[in-house]
Amino acid sequence: MSRFNYKLVTGDVELREALEVRRQVFVRGQGISEDLVFDAHNREALHVVAKDGERVIGSARVQFLANNQAKLERMAILKRYRRKGIGRQILLFLDAVLKCKQVQQVIIHAQLEVIPFYKSCGFDQVGLPFQEAGIKHIEMRRQL
Repeated sequence: MSRFNYKLVTGDVELREALEVRRQVFVRGQGISEDLVFDAHNREALHVVAKDGERVIGSARVQFLANNQAKLERMAILKRYRRKGIGRQILLFLDAVLKCKQVQQVIIHAQLEVIPFYKSCGFDQVGLPFQEAGIKHIEMRRQL
């Protein structure tokens, strides 16, 4: 049994903690501008967190698109918690949530270095690589 738990963000405190994980991973860790990491979609998006006890150690957000699609965005795990299955568990948790909302397809813009992870989780590459926030990405999709 994993010591980590996964839940939807339910209040401002958890949202701030999720955003802090994102700041540590993307702004401090990858040098991406805060203006690109944090945007107006945070209030309308669905957010999930991974917790180690009471500490938020991972997060992701989901935007709902047309045609029963959702876009997974800004999945971030604190460095010392990576390679422990947390990203995979976030995706499994979100699968159940999104199926209840009649989502049939999940889209992500994956950084090239994490393509193998997303492929192992059932995502397929679509199209050619592109630049986003100064980093090469590729669109990936998965049917639920």
